[in-house]
Amino acid sequence: MRIRIHSGVEATISIIDVLGKRTESGATRVMLHDLGPYGMQFLTHLRFPVNNDYVLRAVIALGDWQFSVIGNVKWRRREENQYKYGCEFIPDRTLRLAIVRALGEKLREMSPREQRIHDLYRRMSEQMEGVGYHLDMRR
Repeated sequence: MRIRIHSGVEATISIIDVLGKRTESGATRVMLHDLGPYGMQFLTHLRFPVNNDYVLRAVIALGDWQFSVIGNVKWRRREENQYKYGCEFIPDRTLRLAIVRALGEKLREMSPREQRIHDLYRRMSEQMEGVGYHLDMRR
């Protein structure tokens, strides 16, 4: 499950590993486009390599939650004067569960009167791994 973020949530991105060697590039701000327990999409003016030889760290603040996730860029697409990326997180079950909980809280915050949506999100979150549904979250 992924939730599209329409409220300008930012994250910071840095490169932490190149070809198996630990490194720490400077962090840069990016705009989060969507977030799920297995990955995220983000927008930036920087051009990151689409390659498993590079590992990124993203620090994401979502409500009262803050996550530090690591992953690889799986795709890049040019959109006007920026690049849009798909980043797949390196598996971490505890982190995935925390992201699901934070997304549920964000969804309830964004639309408190939509109990039907909250119930749907909860049911979908309880399903097995690999769910590919998308919900839009708007202010």
